[in-house]
Amino acid sequence: MPVIELKNGRWRVQVRRKGYPTYDRCFASAGEARAAEAKVVADQSALRQQSADVTLAEAWQRYAESYEFSLKSEETRKTERGRIKPVMAALGGYSLAVLQESPDLVSDYIDRRSRTISKRTGKKLSATSLRLEIAALAAVAIWGVKRRLLRKNFTLDVQRPGKGEKRKRRVPPLELGLLERMTTFVDRPRLAEAARFVLLLRFLGCRPGELAGLQRADIRFLERDVTFRGTKHRREDRLVHMTQRAANLIDGQYSAGLRSAPDSRYLFSTRRRHRDDQGRIVWEKYRYAPGVLRLREEGVVGPTFHAHAMRREYISRAIEAGLPYATIRKQTGHHSTQAIEIYDEGLSTAPDVREQIDAHESALDRELLLGWIEAMGPDHPVIKEVLASLRALDDPGKWAQIQRANGEMVPMGPGKRRK
Repeated sequence: MPVIELKNGRWRVQVRRKGYPTYDRCFASAGEARAAEAKVVADQSALRQQSADVTLAEAWQRYAESYEFSLKSEETRKTERGRIKPVMAALGGYSLAVLQESPDLVSDYIDRRSRTISKRTGKKLSATSLRLEIAALAAVAIWGVKRRLLRKNFTLDVQRPGKGEKRKRRVPPLELGLLERMTTFVDRPRLAEAARFVLLLRFLGCRPGELAGLQRADIRFLERDVTFRGTKHRREDRLVHMTQRAANLIDGQYSAGLRSAPDSRYLFSTRRRHRDDQGRIVWEKYRYAPGVLRLREEGVVGPTFHAHAMRREYISRAIEAGLPYATIRKQTGHHSTQAIEIYDEGLSTAPDVREQIDAHESALDRELLLGWIEAMGPDHPVIKEVLASLRALDDPGKWAQIQRANGEMVPMGPGKRRK
């Protein structure tokens, strides 16, 4: 029973219902306990009924007008508005309660969309596009959990499309060299600007969108740092170190920007097609996608190159160099070490891991050596001497090396030399 009388005269209320937090409190009288029980049960029933009555389309509309949505960047809001449209067309009529209890509806949607042919490209919908659609749906679900319309984010119960091989791509030295060479092409300023942009991602470790919005006023050459405003994690400002290579690239872009876009406040700028009401040129933050496409077309980078590969390269190299995760997080702005580990994916190996693997292989080598010797036959006099020498040593690290000499196996232990 939810209401239990205790030996000390107090009354205990326990309400356990799947999908809801356990309620467990004690009261002085039976009346107070039963009243508390009735309120908890009523609140849970009301919450269940409320989520049952709210459709996904209604939840999206409320989310789009919410304070949480307004805190996101304009680019993120624009992306979610666009990506949610096909989701609403297929699932908007379902209630939140149905989607919560039937995550297979979302899985079926993924299956159907993965076979969809894009009208614009004539190809199947990319895994990236599909992931962004589910990410927009997840944003609504997360908002629903915060507003107590849902018990959990139901998109966590479905398998999202993989990122594909191009999202695991490393950047070879040849591409880095060609990009470095391209930064000095003064007769092709837009191409040089694109090269400087992607190289800076490699030396700063930031997100492409952060660098695209970097303002000139947030660069401090004497202190050798830059500040990224309103970053992805909690919309916080992040101060990052500027290495000498990064400083040289930023200095080159700063000077080039003052010549090509003197009125812009951004380090990298894109000119709008239309002027303002006074006929003046309007500069906005850098649109790097056309620049990356230009670098591909010129053969500076490969056809599978993408801007985020430079951030991945920075993190992978940092892991391989043995930098602590806390140091990497400070520079890259990740909210947890688990988020950094995602970038590894078997493409980089930290030094301590390499040492452990090498030590493990050494132990296997010793076992194989003993097995090989024993396979030669325990009655052989030389084998007997070798095995006796090996087993007489307490420290495995001091085991004798076995080498061939004059067609025989000769133990090379302490105090013995090969003749």
